[in-house]
Amino acid sequence: MEGAHRVDSGRGWVVAISGCIINTWTFGVFYAFATALEQMLDEFKANLSGIAAFFSITTFLFFAVGIVAGPVADRFGARRVVGVGAIFMGGGLWLTAQVQSLTAGVVVYGLGVGLGIGSYLVPLNAATGAWFERHRTIALGVNTVGIGLGTLVLVPVAEWLIRTAGWRSAFELMGIGSFFVYGLVALASFKPPTPQASVATSIEAVKRAVQRSEFWRFYIAGFFMAIALFVPFVFLVQYAKDQGISSSTAAFLITSLGVGSVIGRLGLGILGVRIGVLPLIVFCFAIQPVSYIVWLIAGSNYLLLLLFAALLGVGYGGFVALSPVAMVGIFGLEGMGGVLGVQFTSAGFGALIGPISAGAIIDATGSYAIAIIGAIAISSVATIAIYPLLRITNRDAEAAPEVKTFLSAPNVWLVSPQKR
Repeated sequence: MEGAHRVDSGRGWVVAISGCIINTWTFGVFYAFATALEQMLDEFKANLSGIAAFFSITTFLFFAVGIVAGPVADRFGARRVVGVGAIFMGGGLWLTAQVQSLTAGVVVYGLGVGLGIGSYLVPLNAATGAWFERHRTIALGVNTVGIGLGTLVLVPVAEWLIRTAGWRSAFELMGIGSFFVYGLVALASFKPPTPQASVATSIEAVKRAVQRSEFWRFYIAGFFMAIALFVPFVFLVQYAKDQGISSSTAAFLITSLGVGSVIGRLGLGILGVRIGVLPLIVFCFAIQPVSYIVWLIAGSNYLLLLLFAALLGVGYGGFVALSPVAMVGIFGLEGMGGVLGVQFTSAGFGALIGPISAGAIIDATGSYAIAIIGAIAISSVATIAIYPLLRITNRDAEAAPEVKTFLSAPNVWLVSPQKR
């Protein structure tokens, strides 16, 4: 039995696969929001920026709550916070189906779903990383690939359910399902065999991290990436419908995004072992403005819209899978829940700004073009911000012992073996 508690053991893979399962369910449910957009617009007599507040506030909360959830999980393990998340996620979705106003919906959905997702996002990322040494890159890829699988597998099912039963009945069923999925994953969220950090240790780890320029490069790049990234998650399906594409065919664009995300998370995660993590992270950023250019010129061309969604999925999916690996390598494993919790707020602030602003622009101009051009510019800024991390290789290996150790560890290279 003792072997079951070592790093890189079977129990660690149970945690990684549990992360995949909860990500698949959660983001299949969450990204199905785009397919409910038309029904909610009609029922609440709202504009696009008002409905986008559902998505933006929720996304901000589930990234921001990691500041608390990360250190708590460092100290007590992920099981308790994921268990609490079951109540928030299940209750939030079920209660949203009962609201009679847009304002009430934003509050109930935002608090319930936002706190529910935030209860596990950082804790299970940190726990998966702590369970592995040799296979950390692959394990984190398995964990986060669930986000792509959710858009690939569950969004079409949710679209059918919303279209046939209505968004309220669909949200009720998804709320009940969330309670059970989160509860089962909580039971499988074993504490890592590494020493548990105190809240004070997590705070100290955050203090050390924020003193380094690499932390802020990740933070600024993640912020600008998120401003652009969540715009298509909210508006792409509605855009396609406005171009005369049927509802079910338009919803498949989110599935295409999921396909790209799966490729990015698993494919680039595996490739990172050979090429190195940081070069691939820069690539993930660089591919995103290219994808938005494809969206700008696509118009009603469905094949180009599919290409846009797939390219964007590869870019953001690869970054989500690889960034925790890079974080561990640069800042160390101790107190990583706290460091990731603070780092994830960058995406939260970006998500709070992007969809609401884009919705206001589309409402005011009657066109998506300006919003898409803005996404091209903003994602380009994100790429410029992350690019200097390629210079971390030799300088930081000499300056920081933890990075030097990480660079020499098998299967978790920040840079390619040939460049070490």
